[in-house]
Amino acid sequence: MKKIVCELCGESDFIKEGEFFVCQVCGAKYTVAEARKLFVDVDAAGPSGSSSPKSNQQSQTAKAPAAQKERDEDEFANENPVLAPKAVPTTVRKVVVQQKTPSNDPSAVKRIVSNVSTAQPQRVVVKKPVVKRVVVKKSTTPIEEVVQEPVKPAPVQKPVAPEIPKMVGEKAQMIQNLFILAQTAYDSENYIDAEQYANRIIEIDATNCDAWLMKGNCAGKNQIGNFRLVESINCWNTCLSNASKEEYEDYAFTVRTNCMDIAIDYVIKNIQEFKKSPSDETFNLIKEKVDYVDPIMRKANQTFGVDIITYEDRLASNIAALVNEVSKNATTKFGKRKEQQTDAALQEFKFTQDQCIQVWDYLIDLAKRHGTVTAILKNLVKMQETIIRSVSYKQSGSKLKESTVCSMSEKNIRLEKIQKAKLKLDAKFVDIRKRDRVEQKVKNEKYWEEHQEEKQQLLDERMKLDHEVFELENSKLKMPKLTELKKLEEEAIRLQVLKDNPTYSGKERAAFMEELTKTRKQITTKKREIANILNPIDERIEKLKKRIYNIDKELNQNR
Repeated sequence: MKKIVCELCGESDFIKEGEFFVCQVCGAKYTVAEARKLFVDVDAAGPSGSSSPKSNQQSQTAKAPAAQKERDEDEFANENPVLAPKAVPTTVRKVVVQQKTPSNDPSAVKRIVSNVSTAQPQRVVVKKPVVKRVVVKKSTTPIEEVVQEPVKPAPVQKPVAPEIPKMVGEKAQMIQNLFILAQTAYDSENYIDAEQYANRIIEIDATNCDAWLMKGNCAGKNQIGNFRLVESINCWNTCLSNASKEEYEDYAFTVRTNCMDIAIDYVIKNIQEFKKSPSDETFNLIKEKVDYVDPIMRKANQTFGVDIITYEDRLASNIAALVNEVSKNATTKFGKRKEQQTDAALQEFKFTQDQCIQVWDYLIDLAKRHGTVTAILKNLVKMQETIIRSVSYKQSGSKLKESTVCSMSEKNIRLEKIQKAKLKLDAKFVDIRKRDRVEQKVKNEKYWEEHQEEKQQLLDERMKLDHEVFELENSKLKMPKLTELKKLEEEAIRLQVLKDNPTYSGKERAAFMEELTKTRKQITTKKREIANILNPIDERIEKLKKRIYNIDKELNQNR
């Protein structure tokens, strides 16, 4: 016969409560669909361990010898080895349940191993697992452990009324199971079911950060009907308020990323009409959706610090990718063959590209990063120049001749639009540079506020190095030999002037030249003497100045 066997404890004692089948041993609940999957064949004589119908038929024909019976029991033990304990997650403690082991023996049952067991279990032949409770100190949570012992066949007694610590353990196991179901549904993009599982976890534990994070993600991803990003923001805020200090930054990074992804995904999904029919109406739809999401994202910025500049730049980049696809399709449709470049085709091509240019011009204002703005402007300029060069053709006899070209007035208008877009870009770059400098200054100030001790050490070291450099430079100036060298150099200059003075006779000028030669020899000798003293000092000064440069670089480095 077939019975429902619980996946958690291996028992078949169930009662139906409403829409669920409830295990009377461990309290696990199963829906009707889940319960159907739990039906297994068991002995006709019940859990007492008597033989199956198939065994009864064999017993009517012949009785198995005792040796054969022992071999059957050994095979049963080998087919159902006891699994080693699995690693326990850090978030919740749970009992690790062995997966169903395929076996031809209909009396085989599941074996459960406690995740706190450390000894290597022995292989033994058992008839029925006996559930026992291991009670540890009050400071730890009691954990149910299944111990397998060879006992006489007897019905398993139900555990006594659950104590408060046991309820905590059961809740943790239930939360873990529900979260696995929620994550599976979320990965399958079944956001409705995933949110329902998250709600059930919150009903059990209202401070579960993962459940609130999952609920917020599902509310934002499930964009059927109203856009629920405000609800997501509230859920994520609850998640962060319940997060520990160690986990806060990880949750905050995930929340900010998910918030931007959901907002951008909503806008892109709702402006797909522009791809089908580029027009002023669909262009206004783009602006409408961007303006609709903008105040919600500013609320997210106030709530948990979403970077609005990054969001707007990413949004502009994604919209630009959609518009680029429209422009590329229009260019491909217009083609390069003169036969298909008719007057009507040219007008349609120009109309579509003008709509794309209109959106690009709008995105230049929306984008916030240098690279994004430059890429958008490049597309705009390229398309304006393409339209200026575009020509339509018409059949004239056996040949195709030019029909419509860009007029001079239209050409000037388009060139003027290109110039305005470039001026807008230049002004944008000025704003970007100013904004980046202000942002970087704020970041640097914030960093040094948090590292005041490090900053003070660097400033003290720099002051000390400046003083040492000053002392070394001063010691060089006070050297007697350096003073003598300076006097010799002044004397050499004086003799050079006298030698070159034409008022003196040749004999006098020759005498000056002789004295100048002697003075220069003395200067060379004095420099050699001084070099042996000055080189170590100069090397020390150079080393100190290099360290000062590195300190200044560290103090002014962008954080």
